Amino acid sequence: MKKFPVHKEAIIVPVLLTSAIWLVFIVQTFMGIGECYGIVPLSFKGLRGIILAPLFHGNLQHIINNTVPLFVLTFLSFQFYEKLSYFVLVNGWIISGLVVWMLPDFTFMNSSILSCHIGASGIIYVLAFFLFFSGVLRKEKNLMAISLIVVFLYGGIVWGMFPKEIFGLPEDNRISWESHLSGGITGLILALMLRKIGRQREKAHWEKKEYDASADEELWERYKKEYSEYFHDEKNNAEDEAKEVEKNINYIYEYKDKGESSSEKKDDL
Repeated sequence: MKKFPVHKEAIIVPVLLTSAIWLVFIVQTFMGIGECYGIVPLSFKGLRGIILAPLFHGNLQHIINNTVPLFVLTFLSFQFYEKLSYFVLVNGWIISGLVVWMLPDFTFMNSSILSCHIGASGIIYVLAFFLFFSGVLRKEKNLMAISLIVVFLYGGIVWGMFPKEIFGLPEDNRISWESHLSGGITGLILALMLRKIGRQREKAHWEKKEYDASADEELWERYKKEYSEYFHDEKNNAEDEAKEVEKNINYIYEYKDKGESSSEKKDDL
């Protein structure tokens, strides 16, 4: 039975990440921290949320909903992309947060209340979209299998990238679709940027540039000699066709001559 080694980072990083958000949540809850440490769009004070927002959560249900997918997707990233996952996680964290900060404050436009985007869902979208598109772009069988697993487990998250008003549903201002959208786009961009770095589909030996086809040609010629009865050159084929045509013509004339001879005998009678 083939062993499937688990990389240390694939366990350590998800444990540290989920432990960090739970530690912050416990401190936040027991100390009664009410100040916004999340991303406030186009606000100088809201810039700190680019780093801090994924660590803060609104309530127990919010952090529970984010813990499992964050652990699973981080595990898959570090298990199959190893060191490359550090780049994806750090840059995805910063870029997705920066995009949210640069977007207009749609909540403020509707209700005159400033938004405060918190939660690790933006990181979840970064990892989910990176894993899916990276596996598809690299065309490596194991990574493509991870893409299918991500679709199976979290394919439905794509609907969270848009405001519910688009689908005729009442808008829920507690859900940061902006974080989801920026995370998804960031994950896609990172997958495109890094598609030629790290694990790739292993090419068959005959697809490689340095492959020498002369041995194959020599083997093919030897095979044709050993089983010559299955191979005919063009000249032999043409001769065989000509003989077959001549044979058919002779048969027709012979059949015609016999017919005429029979007819003459009947007339004599």
